[in-house]
Amino acid sequence: MFAAEVRSENDYGETAEKDMASKRRDSFAAGTLVVWDVDVLKEEVIRVYRASNPEQLQVYRRGEVAEAEPAVPGWTMLVDNLFV
Repeated sequence: MFAAEVRSENDYGETAEKDMASKRRDSFAAGTLVVWDVDVLKEEVIRVYRASNPEQLQVYRRGEVAEAEPAVPGWTMLVDNLFV
């Protein structure tokens, strides 16, 4: 399974970060393999967390191609397409 969380204006700050981390833990506990934390408002990045190592994130920026392995094998997305 793959999940994407797109941040809203209320998803920033210490409390919001703790809430989002809790959601990721719940997602992984439910069987999700990959979670994208999509920041379209401030940093314009995709932070990718994987159930296999949830504390190690991978960050994709403009000009890069993001993926969701192993949840969606072979699927990719140009990060720039999120900021059109």
